[in-house]
Amino acid sequence: CSKAPSEPAVGRYRAVLELPGGETPFGLDVTQEQDRYVLYLTNGEERTRVDDVQVENGELIARFPGYENSLRAKLHKNRLVGVVTLIKSGGKEQAIPFTAQPGQTHRFFAEAASDNADVEGRWSVTLTSDTGEITPAVAVLEQEHDRVVGTVMTPTGDHRYLEGQVRGNEVNLSTFAGGLAYLYRLRVTDAGDLQGEYWQGLAWHERVAAQHNSEATLDGSQVETRMKSDDARLDFTFPDLDGTPLSLSDERFRNKVVLVTIGGSWCPNCHDEARFLVPFYRKYRNEGFEIVGLMFERHGEFAKAGGAGRG
Repeated sequence: CSKAPSEPAVGRYRAVLELPGGETPFGLDVTQEQDRYVLYLTNGEERTRVDDVQVENGELIARFPGYENSLRAKLHKNRLVGVVTLIKSGGKEQAIPFTAQPGQTHRFFAEAASDNADVEGRWSVTLTSDTGEITPAVAVLEQEHDRVVGTVMTPTGDHRYLEGQVRGNEVNLSTFAGGLAYLYRLRVTDAGDLQGEYWQGLAWHERVAAQHNSEATLDGSQVETRMKSDDARLDFTFPDLDGTPLSLSDERFRNKVVLVTIGGSWCPNCHDEARFLVPFYRKYRNEGFEIVGLMFERHGEFAKAGGAGRG
């Protein structure tokens, strides 16, 4: 009955979220930088830095960058145990059980199987929701022995940096980088197709069917946002983060090229877009280029939504 540690052990952990489909693992590095703890979430080639970390009273508390989501875990001698809380639409919370064990580096299986299916390549995917709604998608997978990385692209965004393992004919993929948590459980059929299902968080589930197709692509015919008339001028007036009305007709935008983006602080793909646009804006703003971001947030109250947008 040794005393629980007051500080987390520095090093690599195998972190796991418990979704309805089972264990959803991701890589977790606990480091110390300038006398403070910093976390790194690893999925495939993505490595997400989390520097809003406090350790107090035998507990680690972390807030994920760009989201309102958080981690709270008790420190034990050989593991972390707690909850990841995701803020969903309307401010609803999803509390997902979390554990992490130090010194483990495997994704799903500690030992690789020697005879595994080959799932590398491009796949035409059909996703079917529990209500019967069908969505086309494209999966792009890379495989080295039993390790698989890649993503699934849909008309409204991708399923992030998936990482997992093949074990015989079973394919397991997962990801969590502070925003959305995905778990794929698939199998390779005798015909060489993929069949299975995936879960996103605690509330979303779809069936998956896929066929190898090196030419697979999304046709773009399901574009959701468009101008009502090609002849109409795009114009709007919305409050900025300080509550000051901003309009495209403002003098600051006269005779300038203005890029209008539509997104939300809860959207991982919007984070990708921002990382691309920030250096682009810095390069061209002195030549008459501006960006306006219209953000659709989780909350109906402006003060709370504005705080999320600042994140």
